[in-house]
Amino acid sequence: MRYLTKSRYKLGLECPNKLYYTKKDVYADQKKDNPFLQALASGGFQVEELARLHYPDGLLIDDTPGKRYDYNAKVEETNKYLQQENVVIFEAAFKYKNLFIRVDILEKKGDQINLIEVKAKSFKKGHEKKDVKFNTNWNFYLFDVAFQKYVIEKARPSYTVTPFLMLADQDKTAQVDGLNQMFRIKNNKENRTGIQKMNTHLETLQLPEQSVLSLVPVSDIIADIESGKHRILKDYAFEDSIQVLAKAYSEDRYFGFDLNFSICKKCEFRTDETTKDKKSGFKECFAKQMNWDEADFEDATVFEISKLHHTKLKMFNEQGVLKLQDIDDLQLMPKSDSKQVLNGWTLYERQILQKEMALEDYDIPYRLQKDKLKAEIGSWKFPLNFIDFEASTMALPFHKGQHPYEKAVFQFSHHIYYKNRYVEHANEYINVKPGVFPNFEFVRALKKALSQNNGTVFQYSPYENSTLNQVKRQLEESNEPDKEQLITFIKSLTTPPKDRNYSGELWVPTRGMVDLCEVVKAYYYNSYTNGSNSIKDVLPAIFRTSPWIRDKYSRKISDINMTTTNFPSDYIWLRDEDGVVVDPYKNLDKPFEDWDEDFERKSDIKEINNGGAALTAYGLTQYTDMSDKERNTLRKALLKYCELDTLAMVMVFEHLKELCD
Repeated sequence: MRYLTKSRYKLGLECPNKLYYTKKDVYADQKKDNPFLQALASGGFQVEELARLHYPDGLLIDDTPGKRYDYNAKVEETNKYLQQENVVIFEAAFKYKNLFIRVDILEKKGDQINLIEVKAKSFKKGHEKKDVKFNTNWNFYLFDVAFQKYVIEKARPSYTVTPFLMLADQDKTAQVDGLNQMFRIKNNKENRTGIQKMNTHLETLQLPEQSVLSLVPVSDIIADIESGKHRILKDYAFEDSIQVLAKAYSEDRYFGFDLNFSICKKCEFRTDETTKDKKSGFKECFAKQMNWDEADFEDATVFEISKLHHTKLKMFNEQGVLKLQDIDDLQLMPKSDSKQVLNGWTLYERQILQKEMALEDYDIPYRLQKDKLKAEIGSWKFPLNFIDFEASTMALPFHKGQHPYEKAVFQFSHHIYYKNRYVEHANEYINVKPGVFPNFEFVRALKKALSQNNGTVFQYSPYENSTLNQVKRQLEESNEPDKEQLITFIKSLTTPPKDRNYSGELWVPTRGMVDLCEVVKAYYYNSYTNGSNSIKDVLPAIFRTSPWIRDKYSRKISDINMTTTNFPSDYIWLRDEDGVVVDPYKNLDKPFEDWDEDFERKSDIKEINNGGAALTAYGLTQYTDMSDKERNTLRKALLKYCELDTLAMVMVFEHLKELCD
């Protein structure tokens, strides 16, 4: 039997058509084996283990290693425990028709059931966006709980079910040091979470008083879902949505749900370079519902328009218009269009430019506001400093007094570009020692690095600014002897948070960081980016556009006017395959390619060439008992990745400067 589980129900709520494509190996699935999602999953399992410690007498229904998943066996084991008057069960299983659920924590007191869904998500009571309400931040989580309640009540009508979420509470702080080190990833096949509790440390933890998790009652919201007041699929009330999705999944039938462009734009069932041998569920949907053939998929669509407001996408959806060639410029015009941070194109002007260049063939693939860009570059002070951070947000804090999901900033890279065009990888910092909170040492190292000169400092996106602001708050609450100097340094680079809930100190930086991404958005558009401003898309577009950049970086490092810290002198950044420049991130070494198999390895990460993989690698260094040899291998790979990140910023700058010159 094909069971509709809570994860499949959630997928069906996103788009009923997805149920036909999920778990079928012939279809591409971009969410499968996603390293960033794996990192999130690891954090979720640790939160789940902490939640279980709130109920020390709980009984776990787990999977038998090496055996096929047996739905009925799980239900039978659950029923055996439910014969007790009072009991707590972890992963309790319930089945009704072709509906099947596992409950994170089920607390039974007679016929009263507390249904507790544990999520590695934070909440803040009373906060506009972070409090638990029925909105886009919480609706799928709440429908998940409602679905579980429905199945329990159908399977066991005599029970009265009270639903809760257990979440990381941002109003709480850790009451002990090293909370995040008390749970270790073991890939334990006898435990679904793969987490081993370090009992020697946990003996000192008093729960629930010293936990950063809180129970949030959600009965009122669930009642509104059950009544049909709250819906995700607007045509179906709650119970109806369960029945139609369960029937379609049971019959393995394509649902034929109307296309929702907002969902289609992010559809995971589409192919890319790594999944060319798979079928595309995305294409099948459009072929079935819009009668598209292969040629139609070559045409530019509204999906490519940068930062298209969801109301516009909804309007085009209602009109059944998707291709850019069928859209009038006035349809893209917003109610109000503020200028960019810099005095360049507005978002609307950039969208029109993108549409124009997508529909016409031009000899030059880019557009440039040369005079304005030249003036902007002229305002910068040499030598130029390019910095990039890697940080991980931890559900469970490092130290006593810290809140859930405070960033651990474990790495930076720093390139300097001198007026004579000499490029130096000048500084870097990394700390992957398990259990070490790196933030204050990180800022000291960054302060020392940037004190070498007083030139302009660049970030790419506001990430570095927001990260330093969080470290500033951590310093303010600390007893670090040099905290005032470090805070002054941070304020010299950053602008205050733009969060509307922020009511703290305001300041004006004396050496405010320039966001290179904003420079690109204001003055430069390259059609090869398809509207994306991510540096991972801008960089390949530059390689296709600039013979000068290609020529420079197709030579050995020793033959270029530059230095490196982590690469050999004969390394070549850009390599040509069949006349196409290969993305340098794809050429980064696979850290364990030459690993001696006589040495046991705890991690199975294959490569570190994107931010998600970097977060996964850092998490592995923190939560697995790996050898120093393995940890150092990951450390070296992280250093190479981060050095390339700041070199990529240098390349973007060099291309912009080249166009102005």
